[in-house]
Amino acid sequence: MSIPVIQPVPQFNFIVTMWDTPAQTSATDIVTAAATAAINVASQFLFGAFSEVTGLNADIEVETYQEGGLNTQPHRFFKTAKYSNLTLKHGVTFNTAMWDWIQQVTTSKKKIRKSGMVMLLDRGGPNLVGAGLPGLDKLPVAAWIFHNGLPERLQGPSLNAKGNEIAIETLEINHEGLSRISPSMIPGLGDLNSALGAAVSVSASVGLAGGAALVS
Repeated sequence: MSIPVIQPVPQFNFIVTMWDTPAQTSATDIVTAAATAAINVASQFLFGAFSEVTGLNADIEVETYQEGGLNTQPHRFFKTAKYSNLTLKHGVTFNTAMWDWIQQVTTSKKKIRKSGMVMLLDRGGPNLVGAGLPGLDKLPVAAWIFHNGLPERLQGPSLNAKGNEIAIETLEINHEGLSRISPSMIPGLGDLNSALGAAVSVSASVGLAGGAALVS
């Protein structure tokens, strides 16, 4: 498999959207929900802008088996996949959605799980305002989807009236899986070239061959 040489975006921002996970969720349902979240951000369960997201990690635990009589090397086998907690930080506002979710999980018999998407946008790229994609003003570069998350920890800000720092809240989400998908896999965003029309000029200098999709 060949990997084309494409320069990473030097400037970026991102959006985070979340939605209640249905009781029965298929892979198609997850992508469809992500599409709705991406194309109509305003209607989704949205905590607001985050200043930092960490934990976009996937690890594989490998089991070692030493075969009797074979002293040159052990055998390695896949055991399980492991995912780090997602950690999201944002400045304190009037929005209480994070605390409301904690309260619901803590006090209600039926716990609401949430799935969500982190979408990376090219901040220095073309402006998509007016391209027919509400909530998206810059070109999507990458997207990560997490599944069946529960809030594990919510840390409030450290308050010091003598300082000038912004009050920050931190939410840790324990989830059951993380996938990176191409934005072109999300229904609606795959037709981004058509939506942009003449607003975007494909240039060989950014490593895209003639006729290649802008979202990959």
